[in-house]
Amino acid sequence: MIFLGQPREEKLARAHDAAWLERAGMLWLVAGCLVLGLFPVQVIEPIGQVTQMLVGHNLADTVRANGWFLLAPMSVERASYAPLVFLVVGAASFYLAIIIVRVLYRGRLRRAVPWDCGYPAGNARMQDTAEGFGQPIRRMFGPFFRMEIKLPSPFDEKPSYGVTIDDHFWHWIYLPIARLTEAVAKQVGRLQQGRIAVYLLYSFVTLIAMLVLVRL
Repeated sequence: MIFLGQPREEKLARAHDAAWLERAGMLWLVAGCLVLGLFPVQVIEPIGQVTQMLVGHNLADTVRANGWFLLAPMSVERASYAPLVFLVVGAASFYLAIIIVRVLYRGRLRRAVPWDCGYPAGNARMQDTAEGFGQPIRRMFGPFFRMEIKLPSPFDEKPSYGVTIDDHFWHWIYLPIARLTEAVAKQVGRLQQGRIAVYLLYSFVTLIAMLVLVRL
């Protein structure tokens, strides 16, 4: 999404691909996908202990009955998944498509103008950005966040757009506690900004209260 079309800003024109260290950080995600796809039975077994405690049913027992090679939540006839077979068939189809393309087309390229919505005089400011792709997702999960959106008017000479996203729990839980703590601290702070006569009165009242408690 970021490298779609022409750069809209000067700083984006100097963008480049991520370094190999940054790309290497994604390897653990790839490894997780491979483990989940090729060894689903081994992953379901520890998860089954959680479902056993929550709902009293362990899917791992049914899965384990068919062996590690085949994933069958119910029965082999109704629903089953062989990860290694799926991997072999998918890889074979992928390489077969590459061979067919190389044999038929032999590296030929066909260039054409991009789709311009019927308006050939467009520029970089008219094309979509990553914000346009992410906006529907943000709208979908809007109730889970506290968003303030600033939209420009059609008559603004210098339109500006901005989005501020906060957490509901910060305003519902943490912010009231912070305000209460600040209010209590202000009241306690007044005790340290009084006159010496008030301090002596505090000490005298405290001494009388302690003597009464000891007397009782």
